[in-house]
Amino acid sequence: MPFHIKKADDEIASAVLGRLSWLSSIPKDTVKVKVEKGWVTLSGQVEWHYQKDIVLREVRGLSGVVGVSNDITVKPQIDTTSVAEDITRALHRAWYDPKTVTVSANGGKITLGGTAGSWHDREEAELTAWSAPGVTAVENNVSVN
Repeated sequence: MPFHIKKADDEIASAVLGRLSWLSSIPKDTVKVKVEKGWVTLSGQVEWHYQKDIVLREVRGLSGVVGVSNDITVKPQIDTTSVAEDITRALHRAWYDPKTVTVSANGGKITLGGTAGSWHDREEAELTAWSAPGVTAVENNVSVN
């Protein structure tokens, strides 16, 4: 579709809802959609961070969408008091020396610190943190040697 052809906000909202209905990993009615002048605002709560990412990726490329605000939140699923210990154990199982990467938790917010040998290792540490149940945010302060 040529860029000079605009879509009405209600058409964009309908397309977004249609796309979301095809995503089996996103429970029905968990994501709310608002469209103003082609800008899509997503809200609601999902169980996992990957679901938030999938919704953003699927909506961003739809025809008529000029931008997306992803205000979807990840809701804590469990008691998060031991989540830092769980992530540290998972990192150690993967390959990390527990002394090189530190993990702290404040509720569902995880903060990673320390060092990693490469950018890939740094990203893996973050993905490992996101995979723990109850994690709602990850701040990755791991530096690369």
